[in-house]
Amino acid sequence: MAAKSIKKYLKDKELLIVFIVVVVFFSLLSDRFLSGENIENILRNTSLTGVLALGFALVMINGDFDLSFASTVGLLNLIGLMIIDRGFNIWFVFILMIVGGVLWELINAFFIVKLKMHAFIVTIATWRLSKGFIYWINKGRTFYGDYPENLKVIGRESIGIMPISAFIFIVVAVFIFLLANRTKFGRHLYAVGSNTDAAEYVGISATKHRIISYIMLGCCVGIAAIMLCSRLNSAPASAGEGYQMTVIASAFLGATVFKPGLVNIGGSILAILLLTVIDNGLIMVNVPFYFKYIVEAFIILGAVTTIVKKSKGEGPSIF
Repeated sequence: MAAKSIKKYLKDKELLIVFIVVVVFFSLLSDRFLSGENIENILRNTSLTGVLALGFALVMINGDFDLSFASTVGLLNLIGLMIIDRGFNIWFVFILMIVGGVLWELINAFFIVKLKMHAFIVTIATWRLSKGFIYWINKGRTFYGDYPENLKVIGRESIGIMPISAFIFIVVAVFIFLLANRTKFGRHLYAVGSNTDAAEYVGISATKHRIISYIMLGCCVGIAAIMLCSRLNSAPASAGEGYQMTVIASAFLGATVFKPGLVNIGGSILAILLLTVIDNGLIMVNVPFYFKYIVEAFIILGAVTTIVKKSKGEGPSIF
């Protein structure tokens, strides 16, 4: 009886179990892993990718896709720093960066939703377009400028062991989690993603919900770009490139927990934390950086294989 109760409680929580095991494993290997300084570092690294993962998950819930968000972060980082270097108020520039993220995703939405082009093809094009703009503007060099000291606050400052960027991530996470799981809009997003025709038949506007999800991703892209420029205070041509695969992996990995077979916000948050902890833990135990890709690959394949076996015949699934 007790065994059945434990099994029922642990059902659909495999990723959470993996996360706990990974944390315990690295804490045993390194006495610095659970230090205040390292926890602060993990939270800071989670914040930027976490915000992107939240926006990307909303688009995936809706049945759409985007490959351009990471390079857009790099482009907005460059443009934002160039404007700040010219003496504009940083808070005004931050607003412009969020607006820029929204406009960029509206371009994606226009081709994907309105013109009914395939999301993968469209966002490959806009991904390359943003990279082209970056290299055109800065000629492949890293841009440096003269910035006010308060530019560093969001990306580098902390309150205790909690980075300010982590506070922003938490606020965004709570908002999007409630939006996706506690509102009619969120229920409609899942309905559109599961079966667009059926959703339209019962009066749900798939077009409106798909466009709004891209707008939400654009806001997250702008916020992530603000975090990046505040952290780096420079704009290398490669800025943003490291986030794309991690964010996409978090969406698929997060679909193995809470709502198995479906991309969901809670799972994406847990997945991005797990991937960040793995990266950090491997560094702490002096494992060569390239092993993180191997470890992450096995975790993702193992988790997805498990959920595919469990979800056969249980309804819609992204796998």
